[in-house]
Amino acid sequence: MDMVNWKKKRKINEIGFLISVFAIPVAAFLIFWVYVNFQSILNAFRIEKRGEIIWSLNNWKNFWLDLTEPSPMTDMKLILKNTLIFFSTNMFIIIPISLIFSYFLFKKIKCYKIFRIVFFAPSIISAAVLATLYKFMLNPSIGGFLSKFLSLFNNGEEINYLVTDGKALKAVVAYCIWTGLSVDIVLFNGAMERVPKTIIESAQIDGVNSVQEFIRILFPMIWPTISTIIITTTAGIFTASGPLLLLTGGAHQTNTISFWIYQQVQAQVSPYYPSTVGLIFTLVGVPIVLIVKRLVESIYKEVQY
Repeated sequence: MDMVNWKKKRKINEIGFLISVFAIPVAAFLIFWVYVNFQSILNAFRIEKRGEIIWSLNNWKNFWLDLTEPSPMTDMKLILKNTLIFFSTNMFIIIPISLIFSYFLFKKIKCYKIFRIVFFAPSIISAAVLATLYKFMLNPSIGGFLSKFLSLFNNGEEINYLVTDGKALKAVVAYCIWTGLSVDIVLFNGAMERVPKTIIESAQIDGVNSVQEFIRILFPMIWPTISTIIITTTAGIFTASGPLLLLTGGAHQTNTISFWIYQQVQAQVSPYYPSTVGLIFTLVGVPIVLIVKRLVESIYKEVQY
């Protein structure tokens, strides 16, 4: 009888322990994900009219109008275009360049330790400090050296790219490339360093050159890392954005979807239309992520080593 009571008491203690461990994360999930997103979904079908909240599809109609007939207040087509530009920069420029530079570091080229510091520095320095430094470099009124260099392509005229329509977006994209390489290089270089040296040495004995070594050996073996970064980058396709808050504040034709929603929330305007925009791009983005995930997982089989 005592053994039965002891087992019951132990079972109760185990259940109590599990509840104490999972209670906080489960509560946080229910409050900050389920509740918030459920409210956002409901808000997407609400409008405020004469101080009264009513159910309506007007937000969806307004989104279509903003997308097809841009208004002076909200140029949704431009905002979407900018968002896709930042996403494409991450996917088709930063990731490939990071792979190439990671391979150079892996091969320990001359002065590779200096290059490693140069590439990793942006991830160590505060984003606010980097953004401020970048703004100074582009400011001709204080003799920014980047503004002087770029004047060579503007008939000698020094302009501040960050406050010029048509050029501000290019300046922000350039900043994203400069600061975005470090994290990917750390991940790719770490994956390459895990590849067994015996495989590399065997390939070199067989006479493979550097290009073949990179494409036919390293690339397939670090594919799980590459595919993970591709999937996570795709997951942020409609939230891709540069440091607009620090550089342009979304002005000068640089606004993106995520920053526009942030502005609407900060301005404390009606939450219903931004919720609709967020829900629409979520519904579009989820199938894209699932398709990309299926594709990248089918290219190479994961290798255990």
